[in-house]
Amino acid sequence: MRDGESSAEWCTHFARTVADEIRTGVQCGALTFGEADQLLARMRVLLEQALDLAPQPI
Repeated sequence: MRDGESSAEWCTHFARTVADEIRTGVQCGALTFGEADQLLARMRVLLEQALDLAPQPI
């Protein structure tokens, strides 16, 4: 994260960046709609697993 950036702001920026990259991939023909959906589903699982491993605040 950048200085002064909250985790919510970072998450929003990250989600927008991923969405933009996937949208660009579909628009230029590098990804089909089905591949984009599958990529998003796999990323969701990966992020959920990463969040489960994150240290919990005391």
